[in-house]
Amino acid sequence: MTTQAAPQAINYEHKIFAIARRLPPDRRSQLLAFARFLAFETFQTHDLDFLEDETDFEDEYTEADARWDAIFESEEGQLTLEKLADEALAEIRAGKARPIVFTADGEIAPG
Repeated sequence: MTTQAAPQAINYEHKIFAIARRLPPDRRSQLLAFARFLAFETFQTHDLDFLEDETDFEDEYTEADARWDAIFESEEGQLTLEKLADEALAEIRAGKARPIVFTADGEIAPG
């Protein structure tokens, strides 16, 4: 008899925090607004006071975040982003882009 390993649990909270840490402040506020929207849709209630407790949302702004912010705010960083966007649009127009497919557990599907 062989035993099969249980699927590894996904730590959504960790992934969401990792994403939020890398977003600029205005995008973080959009992420929070979307999370509130999802909470309202899920719980079907206006009683979402737990979202207003700032102690649950400590900002862990790191030195690395500051470096990324500086890069994105620089003229060179903006030019690089524009170049990457142009390359992505060219690939889409050329039919080389593929849709992103997600697995049931929220990961990007390979291939």
